[in-house]
Formats: sequence, structure tokens, C-alpha cells
Amino acid sequence: MSDTSQPYGPNTPAIRRFLVRFAGLGAGDRQAVVTRYSAAATTRSYLKAEGALATAIERSGREPLRDALSGPLLQLVRRPNAPEPTEANALDGLDEVAEPALAALLALLVRDLLASTELEALYTAFHEVIPLADLTS
Repeated sequence: MSDTSQPYGPNTPAIRRFLVRFAGLGAGDRQAVVTRYSAAATTRSYLKAEGALATAIERSGREPLRDALSGPLLQLVRRPNAPEPTEANALDGLDEVAEPALAALLALLVRDLLASTELEALYTAFHEVIPLADLTS
């Protein structure tokens, strides 16, 4: 397949499915994701997985693919009626689900390079609302 049909590399189909499902989440599901993420993000397993994620992206040369994810994600997490972002307030207009969504998307980007425990740790906030199995079927 061409680069155009695989803008996020070999895991493009799963990433696209995630983005579609994420776009359809209601406020309650988004809040549940934020709650689960807040509990998980400080655990040893999550922090270890985060390090593995950074290494996998860098070693695989998928930084441009990572950067390509920012546009679709920002469209989905920008608060309605948020002011136009500036350098000083770039994150102020984002929904609090932005950080867990970014972690999940990046994990999907390099899922073929992560250990299953690392993928699980990074994706844990979304397990109940967008099961990983739904992204590969």
C-alpha cells in the first residue's frame, strides 16, 4: 500500500478505528477514561511502558507518523468555543481526555513493537470503552 493509504504506518487501520470510536464517545465515557488514566498514569508499569513507547517511536523512525496523528487528535479534543490557541495557552483549550487519548494513539502507532504488557498499560484507560479487540476485527 502507498504512504497515502497508510498515513500512520502498519497500524493505520486500528488507529482509524480508534479515532472513529473515540469521536463517538459521550461525556460520561470520556470522564471514565480520564479517571482510569489518572489512576494508571502514576504506576510503575505505566511509567515503564511510557519509556518503552518513546524508545519504540524513536528507534522505528515513526516520529513523522506520530506527528501526523496530532491533527486528527486535536480536532477531537479541542473544547467547543475554545479560544484560538497561542504559544502561551496552547493546552488550555483541550479537553482533559487529550492526554489519555494521545497515550492510546501512540501505543497503537507502535503496537507491533511494544510488549503486550506495555501496550496494555498505555491503553488501559480505554479498555472498557474501546476494547483493543474491536480495533483489529
